[in-house]
Amino acid sequence: MDPKHLYYLSVIVQYGSLSKASEHLGVVQPTLTRIVKVLENKVGAPLLTRGRHGMSPTELGENLAAAGSAIAEQMEAAAGAAERWRSGHGEELRVGVGPMLARCAMSTLLEKFLAERWPYHLNLISATAGNLVNHLNADEVDVVIAPSLINMHQESLRQEIVLRDRMAIYGGAKAELHGSPSVIPIAKLVGRPWVAVGAFSSIHKSPKELLDHIGLTGTVTSVIFTGDVSMCLELLRSTSVLVMLPEKLADACPDIRGHKLRVDAPMPARDIAFWSTKANQDRPQIQHFKKQVKAWLDGMFVDEGPPSTP
Repeated sequence: MDPKHLYYLSVIVQYGSLSKASEHLGVVQPTLTRIVKVLENKVGAPLLTRGRHGMSPTELGENLAAAGSAIAEQMEAAAGAAERWRSGHGEELRVGVGPMLARCAMSTLLEKFLAERWPYHLNLISATAGNLVNHLNADEVDVVIAPSLINMHQESLRQEIVLRDRMAIYGGAKAELHGSPSVIPIAKLVGRPWVAVGAFSSIHKSPKELLDHIGLTGTVTSVIFTGDVSMCLELLRSTSVLVMLPEKLADACPDIRGHKLRVDAPMPARDIAFWSTKANQDRPQIQHFKKQVKAWLDGMFVDEGPPSTP
């Protein structure tokens, strides 16, 4: 079965019209009609039906059109690879980034990448740290920039801390203690509305364990956000919620500045690591990217306090 014929069939199904498919493909209608007939002869069943609103695929036609769509995606990927090669970005580096880093800081690294034209193409994905590590294990990404010390044993992976950070408490604009210049006794935060984001909910401990750790025993989080921080930031702007966030990343985000509360409790570490597989860690592109990430973070953040234990 000719792959090009399957691709043409997918376009016919997409447009629901031979004439529109003909325009898109630059192929005359009789040719498309002949191709459909060739496919139907090969499978021994009709692939399209004509109705009042155009052409619709039969069940078999829909399955073959799906195969044609996959071929189209491969063609586009090949064309993109060729274009990147012509422009000097022949290699692709697949990078996974945690939601807080993506939301609050990553754009400055991408500005550097675009300005300096690094010798590879970046393919970025943002997800929770646990999911990103799974993507790394499945060879769906090449490197991950995400929190270290995830509660999972990973013999095949290597992590190197690139940013020392710790958690801090942030209060919504309508919180009673918002904007307080004084150090707040942790006991004053008991019984208030709390939410959690991915950086707080599953990296080191559960929300309850983290709150217990800083002296907020019995405090319950009303909402947990996984894989997204924008909804939490909106709540900080419009409500009285409290949330724990990684301090350096949160302070780099304009939406969060001014929301941090000074408390009298020691806060747990929340370091950022550069993750790669041991098999691929010496690839030149990965080594170059890690060097750039380290230089970027060193220039963007000033380390404060003693380093946490990896």
